[in-house]
Amino acid sequence: MKKAILFFALLFAAMAPTFAQNARKDANGNYTAIQQDTSTQGAKSTGKTFTDGKGTKYDVMETAKGKLYYMRTSAKGNIYKCYLKL
Repeated sequence: MKKAILFFALLFAAMAPTFAQNARKDANGNYTAIQQDTSTQGAKSTGKTFTDGKGTKYDVMETAKGKLYYMRTSAKGNIYKCYLKL
């Protein structure tokens, strides 16, 4: 039992740096978070569109692995990737 607890504690300690947030220091010495737009990183536009049931048109993007998706914005302003099932 002690070995299992030690194993999970070491595993969590090894993964802890991956949970860190990137920050930068501004002119006043305050730290601000760096926002990275990973939503379209490595993606390319296909030049095609997707029309949903309400008639809204979206540009279709392709990931580096060839998956097709479009970016949808919710009513609250959150941006989501919606993958297309062909």
